[in-house]
Amino acid sequence: MAAFTLYVQLREDEAPDDVEDLLGPFVAAYDSAEYEISTVDDNDQEGVVVPDKALAIDDVDAFAEIFQELNEDPAVHDLSLWGPGSSRFPVRAYHHALRSLSDPDRYQFHALNNRETLVICDTPSDLQQAREDIGSAGLVTGGSAKF
Repeated sequence: MAAFTLYVQLREDEAPDDVEDLLGPFVAAYDSAEYEISTVDDNDQEGVVVPDKALAIDDVDAFAEIFQELNEDPAVHDLSLWGPGSSRFPVRAYHHALRSLSDPDRYQFHALNNRETLVICDTPSDLQQAREDIGSAGLVTGGSAKF
């Protein structure tokens, strides 16, 4: 089990024939990244496919860099920031919303850019608390996993 996992959902019309064409460069470039079997449920949305591989990543800096690059890829419909293979659970939040956290010492933070931060939670209950504290207006859309 990796500290972090990224599960991709791809646009069917732009998806590579083999998901390794998309994810392989990250596995080659980052010592902390490797393939993981994707156990996230298939998406029921028409035109969206969930490949059988995901990324297991042990380093938060690598996780953030890979996330940002994949998030800009036109073949990527959505990225799930955690799932069944995760041992840590990040959620994307706008910087201004971090003031809403009732116990900020409970979390680690990693800025993605000048607007967004990953709030890194150690347990699913911490994740739930962070989401409740931040609220829907402070959360960046996307990034949930389906179990």
